Amino acid sequence: MAVKVQTTKGGDPHELRNIFLQYASTEVDGEHYMTPEDFVQHYLGLYNDPNSNPKIVQLLAGVADQTKDGKCQRNFWADYYSSSYPF
Repeated sequence: MAVKVQTTKGGDPHELRNIFLQYASTEVDGEHYMTPEDFVQHYLGLYNDPNSNPKIVQLLAGVADQTKDGKCQRNFWADYYSSSYPF
């Protein structure tokens, strides 16, 4: 029995960078980052209600914040983006 494996092609790095920069609101030493709010509320469009629990936003942002420092880096976001949207 043959197993069918679905593969995805990564996005254009220039295009991914531009998408990331649309949502990244923080810059430290020339490096841009998404905050948990940038990622969850602005990029994903979730938990935008003013009464949303900030701990939920932090928890969901942990998917893209692999270093758990409160900053979503572009390379980690690109991995998330590429795995979520087959090109």
